[in-house]
This record gives sequence, structure tokens and C-alpha cells, in this order.
Amino acid sequence: MKPHHASFIALAAAAILLSGCEKPATGVKSETVATVAGDKISAAELNLALSSLGKLNEAQTAEAKGKFLQAMIDQRLVAQAAQKAGLDKEPAVVIAMAQASRQVLAEAYAERNFKDVAKPSETEIADYYNQHPELFSQRRVYRIQELELKVDASRMPEVEAKLKSAHSMGDFVTWVKEQGIEGKSAVAVKPAEQIPLPLLGRLSQMKDGQVTVFSARPGQVLIQQLLESQLQPVSLEQSHSAIERALTVQKRKDLMEADLKKLREASKIEYTSGYAPAAEAKASDEKPAN
Repeated sequence: MKPHHASFIALAAAAILLSGCEKPATGVKSETVATVAGDKISAAELNLALSSLGKLNEAQTAEAKGKFLQAMIDQRLVAQAAQKAGLDKEPAVVIAMAQASRQVLAEAYAERNFKDVAKPSETEIADYYNQHPELFSQRRVYRIQELELKVDASRMPEVEAKLKSAHSMGDFVTWVKEQGIEGKSAVAVKPAEQIPLPLLGRLSQMKDGQVTVFSARPGQVLIQQLLESQLQPVSLEQSHSAIERALTVQKRKDLMEADLKKLREASKIEYTSGYAPAAEAKASDEKPAN
């Protein structure tokens, strides 16, 4: 077995102890491979964990089974110790366990209902290629200086004014430090496909040296300067598989959103006062009194 593969198996097995790995649902018939103080570990559970490693040869499978089984035994021992200590009754733990269970069910539902979607047609793939030249025919590799700042909204006009008047990004960074504004700076090299589409739309129109500003979240601003970019286009043939995957993911997402809309419409959802989304709260306030 190659050393790097053995290391990966060891890391994956160790991750079991730190994860919320759940046993298969009761009622699933499977051979028991080990019992820890009356708690059975089934072959189905072990095989499910092994499946995360992908295809293995016979020797790799044998080693992985041993490591994963020992990790599962350790997990059982720690879980049993936690139960004896009453940790499974603590409110935060109860909430986390319930959330983990719901997440597993949601993922299983999505896998069953939205795994198989219609394969994108050649026309759809070609249209996607033509609609996104910044990703394909005009694809570039960008070298960007990024400056992430923590700034109160009240200081944003001052920051933007200084950014416009600064002779260089270096001068602006010096000013930021003098003002005691927290931030971090880095230079990154990224191809177009690694950049979020909203930002890529801006970068693809920018010239070397230009700067763009994003309000990432309240109290945080992201400033990016395009240092340089190099044209590295890809053909339709080269990008065919990637586009097919992207369209398949989008189709699956659209189906999930449509299904979720139906589920919401068919269910009664009630909010405690002060927690309703703004639009729904406004609609409720505008209802005429009986």
C-alpha cells in the first residue's frame, strides 16, 4: 500500500471518532462484526464507512476495515462514557443530536428524489458555454490583492473616500494601520472558475490596477485590486464535462427548490411574535381584522 493512501485511511478512521457517525436504522438485518458492552457494530455500518474511501484493492480493504472497526469501537466507548456522565441529557447536546438526525433525513430525501435528473442536451451545454465567456472563451487567470477589513458602517464613507484618493494600495494599507482598523491582506492567484460569479463579472471587466469594493457582511468589507490577468481560454470540447456537471447540479437545485416550495405551501408554519420574516410579518399586519 502506498504511504499516502495508508495515511489517508488512518485519518479517515480517526475522523470517525470525532464525527457524529450514526448507526444504521434499527431493523436493518446485517452481520454483527463487534459488540461493545452490548452495543453492536454491524457489517453494514462498517461497509458504509468504508465506502467513503472509494475503490480499494484487496490489501487496502483489509487494512481499512481493521482501522475503521477499531475507530468505531473507540467511538462507542467514548459515547457510552458520555451517556454515563449524563451528557446526552444536556440541552445543547439534545439539540445537536436532533439536528444531526434531521440533516441525515434531509440528505436521504434529496438523494432519493433528486439524484436522477435529465442529462443536459448538447444545445444546453453549448448555450451555457456561449453565455459565460468569462469562464470559457475569455477565461483568465487573475492575480489579486485582497484586503479584508472590519469597519463600522459609519466609517465606510471615510474608508471609500481614502481608497479613491490614495496614490497606491500600499498607501491605503498604511492609512488603515494608522487608523487602527483591523484587517488582513493577501495576494492570491485564481483562475476564473475559482471565483464566485458575481465577483468574476466585475473582475472580467476590470483593467490591471483597478479596485473593487464588496460589503461581505455587516461590519466587514472586502477590497480587491486586480494586479494582473492572463488570458487562458478553454474550448467547448475541453469544458464539456464541467458544464454538464454544472447544469446537472443546477437542475437538481431547481427541482429541490420547487419541491420545497410545495412542502411549504402544504404545511402550516407558525412563527412566534418577532420571528416571522419581514415580508410575512408585514402581510400579517395588513390583514383586515375580523
